Amino acid sequence: MTEIRRIDVLRFLERVQERDLARTRAWIADEERRETERIRGEQARPPAPDWLIERAGGR
Repeated sequence: MTEIRRIDVLRFLERVQERDLARTRAWIADEERRETERIRGEQARPPAPDWLIERAGGR
């Protein structure tokens, strides 16, 4: 059995962390997109009417 070198372990750790960082960055980008869409949706919403229709009969 060959001996595992410390540098090989560190390189493996680096690859794992880079993959985790890439995944986290993708999550951030997705969240930023959702937030932008939410804000656009709020801005595109028509203003509330300045009148109110009331229903007769108290129901």
